Amino acid sequence: MSNKVQCEETKVSKTPFQNDRDYLNDVLATSKSITTNTALAIIEASNVTLRNEFKRLFETFETLQRENYVLAWNNGWYTLEESEKTKIKEATKNLSTKLEELNEKNN
Repeated sequence: MSNKVQCEETKVSKTPFQNDRDYLNDVLATSKSITTNTALAIIEASNVTLRNEFKRLFETFETLQRENYVLAWNNGWYTLEESEKTKIKEATKNLSTKLEELNEKNN
């Protein structure tokens, strides 16, 4: 049984030239990078006005990145893998333990 999760794939032509899927993958990768770099700029901005402008831009970039992801998902060009329940429980337990440790350090 496959644990892959995705929408029905929209078929594209297989040629040496870029197709819609290739273009969208490029746009998605670029928009992820821009969003990440803008977040870094917010953290490192030393000027409040500049920081606020970066925050405004981040909201725009993040929205566009999400729209790109949804488009790729809806066309079946983005695949997720369903996690096993044991892996989810293990991750939850590990994060809970770390949170408890952080709380103990702060008290």
